[in-house]
Amino acid sequence: MIQDVKYLITIEASSWTAEVPSSVSGLQGSCIVIPCSFNYPEPEKKPSKFTGIWFKGTHDTIYHPDSSNIIKDYRGRTELVGDLRQKNCSLRIDPLHRSDKGPFHFRVEIKDQNKYSYMHDTVSIAVNPPSLSVREEVKLGVELSASCSVSHSCPSDSPLLTWSHSGTPSVQSQQLTNGQWKVTSSLTFTPSITDHNQSLVCTAEHRGVKPVKMSKTLNVKCKCTTPVICTYKYMDEQWPNGIVKMQ
Repeated sequence: MIQDVKYLITIEASSWTAEVPSSVSGLQGSCIVIPCSFNYPEPEKKPSKFTGIWFKGTHDTIYHPDSSNIIKDYRGRTELVGDLRQKNCSLRIDPLHRSDKGPFHFRVEIKDQNKYSYMHDTVSIAVNPPSLSVREEVKLGVELSASCSVSHSCPSDSPLLTWSHSGTPSVQSQQLTNGQWKVTSSLTFTPSITDHNQSLVCTAEHRGVKPVKMSKTLNVKCKCTTPVICTYKYMDEQWPNGIVKMQ
């Protein structure tokens, strides 16, 4: 008889489960959604009300239906976007701050029945700048392609990527796992002598919030197949004699 009781307790305890990614990535100033689903022991009586709460660490409340319970730094920035009746506990943070690293965990309270904190199912946030990829040493007059990408989890409100250099940009959005998306802007242009030692800047912006930038310095080399000096005539204040030599 004692063994049967232990078995029943094990089954009930295992029913309190939650699924969240261990980490999600986002851009500072943009929004981020933490995907979350949960389970609980099925009661005899259908639950009439659920209360969902999110914590940072062990006790800092970052989301609660009663906003007075939320710590000041998160008040007005968090929203439960999941339907608890469908066992969806997804949380939205907007705008994302650099300090929003976590770890975070979910708690559910079922009216007149039970409550549980999923403290072993935590998620952290990586606040990352845009990733810029371009050859730092490029050839004069040879077409070049650069790419800039950023991870986010708000496909309806994707960050805007812009470039400091004129050229032909193209934007692509890719769905990843765990509710993550990656938006990539590719820029094609032909480097000129004026691009030498200049910064190529990619700027990510979200709804007018302070933009986040990533840059790399271009090292423009002469398009020569043998080690000879290439001479270009170019009238500019930077080169008053009108002669530019590149090895």
